[in-house]
Parts: sequence; structure tokens; C-alpha cells
Amino acid sequence: MPLWVVVGGADKGGILVRRGQELSSAACTERLSTGAEVEQLHITGERLHYRRILGSGPEEGWVSVRISGKELLTKKEEKEAEEKPQEIKAESKLVLTLPVKSKEVVGPSSGYTHRWAINIDDWNPAGGSEGSEFQFLLRLIKEENERKAVLRFKFLDDQKRALISRLLVRQASASSLNKTNFDGMEIKRTKGRKPFLAHPLCPENEAPNWNVNCSHEGKWVVMASEGHVIAGIDVAELRRTRRDGEPIDFHDVFKDNLTFKEWEYVKTHGPCPDKEYEAFSRFWSAKEAFVKARGDGLAYPLGKAEFHWKPLDGYELGTAFEGDVHIEGAHSPKWRFVQYRMPGDSPHWTTVGRGPLTDIVDAHGEFKKTLRKPQELFSDHEWEAHLNSHSPHFDVLPISALVPQDNMAGYIAAGGISFP
Repeated sequence: MPLWVVVGGADKGGILVRRGQELSSAACTERLSTGAEVEQLHITGERLHYRRILGSGPEEGWVSVRISGKELLTKKEEKEAEEKPQEIKAESKLVLTLPVKSKEVVGPSSGYTHRWAINIDDWNPAGGSEGSEFQFLLRLIKEENERKAVLRFKFLDDQKRALISRLLVRQASASSLNKTNFDGMEIKRTKGRKPFLAHPLCPENEAPNWNVNCSHEGKWVVMASEGHVIAGIDVAELRRTRRDGEPIDFHDVFKDNLTFKEWEYVKTHGPCPDKEYEAFSRFWSAKEAFVKARGDGLAYPLGKAEFHWKPLDGYELGTAFEGDVHIEGAHSPKWRFVQYRMPGDSPHWTTVGRGPLTDIVDAHGEFKKTLRKPQELFSDHEWEAHLNSHSPHFDVLPISALVPQDNMAGYIAAGGISFP
């Protein structure tokens, strides 16, 4: 169904939502925020029945598309076409958005479903990890053991990846909590090292199972969050050599991690080893996203999971796919995966997995306690709706987008650039 963007109500904190189609029906106490994205469920005349995807406000309701000739919502594809720079051809399919300027994807109005990416090559802090900008960002992380973990790395690029991934988790948590700082937030990790927001929790009626996951490799650090389903993410760099320049014999080293059918698929992309490795990387990224969503990581025998793919509508052929997973030959219908080929001279593959709460592996049980709507309370129809709902584009953010607004002045004083 079409997606719409709220463009009206900026002076009132959003637009009015009613519980029914009729203008005389009861109004919701909360407004649908300006900039929010919604999915059309039904439209009659100028009355739209929606389900919220991004932004804040009632998760579902009826709104007016326009009032007295003034537009309150516009179709997303039409809005994007208007905002697209002239040098980009209309038929181009972008996997990632352009650098964020006016669209609010970070902060209290950004909703619960986030897809953020940061290119570490675009951030070169003066003085490296000893410089004032890097140190300011590091101090935003309250947990001493997490700060030490960042500086434990020897090389600056590794330190940047570690720092950015931790800031992504915290900014996503703050944004989902409608906070403009990290104060009072408690971020923990499971025994399998999966990060999670332990306190406070997101509104139970809007995002009862909010969770977040991060990944980094090569030049990209990526993050995905979800409000109902479990999220897992992984980015795989298409670099077929080790640090010393020696090629990776991935056929032998990872022979048990792909199924027979998956290896057959990889071999059809030859005879160039780099093409085979790209096909292999797609499967590896998907398997990592799967086990990171579960929480057990590489302790799971990856050869048990087999992925099946089909092209994702709306993207240039060969750049995006959606798929599902088969465990020991049996289809697992409560999982869905979306996969993108990241742009650039050194491309990467990123996979986002959505999965059921029943597959979580959490030895200490602390993460599970943060999830307030168990799997058995989802009807099959409701679960399908969440599983197959719109999976947003990745927004490419500058490092300054990870700084809470309450700390922006201090960040600028430390040498950073303001966002937005």
C-alpha cells in the first residue's frame, strides 16, 4: 500500500487523529507528528486510515489528507521526487538516502524503526583518539568498561568503529524514548554480547519489544532497531584478502558454514574469485544477521541455516533482495530478511533480519525481561503485518547526528560540527 508523509501541523505539534472515519468520531489525545511516515490501510475521499511507520503519535487511526485546500499529508514518492536533486535521474534507484538535512531521522520525532549508517572514512577527528572531539564523544558513553573497550583497539579505524557502534545504540535508544540526552539510560549486553536498552523502556502500547542491533566492517557502521520484532544486522566487506595482503581461501575456511545449495549458488558466480566472494559475502552477512538477532552469535552452527532470495521491488536489479531462512531444510515463516548492496568503490553487503521472540538466546534472561509482548500474544495476521511492514532505507548520517541535542554546544566547542 502507498506510504504517506505528514507535512502539515508543524505549528501545532502534528495533525489531529480520530478513531473513526467520521469527522464526528472521538479524537485521539496525541497528534501524529509532522514528518511522520504512515502506511495507507484505506482511503475514502480525503480521509485516510493509516498505520504509523516512522515518527510519533497514535499507531493507527484516521486523518484528513487536506483541510480547506491545505495539504496535511503527501505521498512519500511524490515528496521524494520533489526533494531529489536535479542531477539525479528520476529513474535512479538509491539504496541509501543522501546525507540527511531536513528530514528528521534522529531525535524525539524519529519513531522506533531506525536504519542508520555511518561511513568512517568521512570522519577524521583532529588528533585521532587523543583529540578533543573523539574524547568528547567517548565521554558520552557512561559505562567505564565500554569506554575502555573502545580504546583497547590499536588502530584508529577500529577505535572509530567501536565508538560509533556504541553511540548508534545509545542515540537510537534516546530517540525512541523521546529523549534529547543519554541521562538515566542503562545499556547492557547479553552473555552473547548483544546490546540492549535495560532502562527505561519504550511505551508498551507503541513499541513493547523495542530492541536495537549494530554491525561494523570495512568503512561502514550500521544499525537497525524495531519495536515489535527482533532485529539483527550485519555488514560484510567485499575484501578477499587479509591485512597482510594474502587472499582468503574462503572455500576451505568456511566450507561448513554454507549449505550445499548455497555453495552451488556461489560457484555460479565464477569463474572470477571476487564475484564468487561477493556471492559468499551475501550469505555470510545474512547468517550473521540471523544469529545476532537470536543472540547466540557464532555459537550457532551456521550450516544449519539456508537462505533463499528474490529481488526486492523498487531497486536496481542485483542491488537489493528480500529472503527467508530454512533451518535444516524446513522453512521458518516467522523470519524475514532484507539485503542491500552498499554503494561506493569498495562496496559492502548489509542484511537486516526480523525474527520471532521465541528464537531468542539469552542465558541470563535480562534482555527477555525488557520484552513485554510475548510471541503468543501476536495473532498470525498481526505478526505477518509487522514482519512484512516497510523496511526503511538506510539513512547515511554524519558523526554529529549521534550527539544528543543537549550536548551539541559542548561538542561544537570540542571541534565538532553541528547537526542538523
